[in-house]
Amino acid sequence: MLGAKQKLLLVDDSREDRFLIKQALIDSDLHCEIEEAWDGEEAELCLARCVENDALPDLVILDLSLPKRSGIEILERLSPHELGRRTKIIVLSSLLSEREQVRLRELGVDHVFTKPIDLHEFLALGTKVKNLALPTHA
Repeated sequence: MLGAKQKLLLVDDSREDRFLIKQALIDSDLHCEIEEAWDGEEAELCLARCVENDALPDLVILDLSLPKRSGIEILERLSPHELGRRTKIIVLSSLLSEREQVRLRELGVDHVFTKPIDLHEFLALGTKVKNLALPTHA
């Protein structure tokens, strides 16, 4: 569960979206250390380092449409046992087919959110993430 000093990996190629997501998390009082990756290759390297150092993030917020490697490719390369049961995975994406949604569930994704399109939706995302990360405080 997330709390003070917990770790979150935020993976999104849009600097503006990363900024808005971080702001939404701050506004929802979800206190955590946030590491960022801006493309699929960087995210995969970061997660591999985390696995190697036994320092897995508590939460990964992952955009699926990334340069160099898609979010699905990242999830396929890291087996669920490598991420461990304590790492929650939240995917942000545009419209997904039913097949893609099934595949994400098979890969251990905890929740899929439609990527926000305006400021109000981005700020509401912080509360949604907090409720998933800290369900007893929902």
